[in-house]
Amino acid sequence: MKLKHFIILLFISFLLYFTAAVFKIQHWPGASNLLMAAWIINILAIVGILYKLVTHPKIKNFLNW
Repeated sequence: MKLKHFIILLFISFLLYFTAAVFKIQHWPGASNLLMAAWIINILAIVGILYKLVTHPKIKNFLNW
């Protein structure tokens, strides 16, 4: 996957967080499920972004500043 796909996943997880927060405030059912889905998508997106950064060929030049 490209980096833009992971950024899109991160954006989707933030939208799910916002939706789950509204569900929690309104005491609607399904808020916990939305929060769990947002957590999972957020973790996957962050791990993907970190993997892309670490495996980039110019990372050694970036880290040796």
